[in-house]
Amino acid sequence: MNRRPLFAALGLVLLAGCAGERASAAVPPTKELFVVDDNPNPTDVHDIELLRHRATMGQHAEVRELIRERLEAASPTAPDAGRDALRRLTIELALTEGDAKTAAAQLTILEGDIDRLGPAADPESRAIVALLYSDLAYRGNYFIDARKWSLRAVSLLEGSGSPLEGDALTTLARSQLALNNPTQALEVLSEATRNLERGSRVEYADLHEALLLKVDVLLALRMASEAIIAAGAVYDGAVEIYGGESLPHAEALLAVAVASYAAGSDEAARSMLTDAKEIFVDIQAKQPSFPVSERLHLRLSQLSELLSETEADDSTKGAPPSAPPAAMSST
Repeated sequence: MNRRPLFAALGLVLLAGCAGERASAAVPPTKELFVVDDNPNPTDVHDIELLRHRATMGQHAEVRELIRERLEAASPTAPDAGRDALRRLTIELALTEGDAKTAAAQLTILEGDIDRLGPAADPESRAIVALLYSDLAYRGNYFIDARKWSLRAVSLLEGSGSPLEGDALTTLARSQLALNNPTQALEVLSEATRNLERGSRVEYADLHEALLLKVDVLLALRMASEAIIAAGAVYDGAVEIYGGESLPHAEALLAVAVASYAAGSDEAARSMLTDAKEIFVDIQAKQPSFPVSERLHLRLSQLSELLSETEADDSTKGAPPSAPPAAMSST
């Protein structure tokens, strides 16, 4: 993309008489204009919604290969909304997998492409960059920076009617929860959910993320019963939209398991955890390197450890206080 600043000399000074004579009229300031060239070969993204759906399902390797071929054929400089959409999806895949290095490198390229548009860059494109920076900061545990980028995205999208507005509010709520403000997080998340539920162009994946976060927020507020209800809503939506062997289904199962554990239903939690693990392992087997979901992998491990500790505690109830360590370790 070539940005050609053209300096329009408004009210040119006419030099009359001798070379040292000054013009009587003041020269108005010049104004920089940005001309964006058309791209005769924009990248085809007629199936972008399908690609995003498959990525959410957990089909990362297949989606990444399709994206790679198109990005290699795209112009590195011409304006190309399709190329930018595919690069955004590449970054989101990397962030989901915990590949911060790839995400940061691709985000730098995307930001440069948007910056070259100058004033022609729409608020939604700039908001996407801000949301991706927020996600990158959050996954690096830089929660204050994550909130800063989220607020920028919200300000860019506020009142625009963009389908990204609810996503930006969800991202802000997540940052607030990480900064130990669960009450504020719930307020913002309620607004995000309303926005996502009534939006006509909203992807269900964004609502899925908001509903998952709602479970976390309710648990942080020690509202276990409400968290179980919220987790049930996540589960129903995941099965209806993505089916039973998908990444969202595994995430929903784990949400139910965590809420059940918080409510004291250890057996129910174990059952759901087992099912979630089986789905995750099956999906992960088709991926070459990084976890298909770093978040899910971590949470599965955490809940497994908690339930193992609970089971160990239950097995020692009623045991004689003087039981020798050797006998305990052999069982």
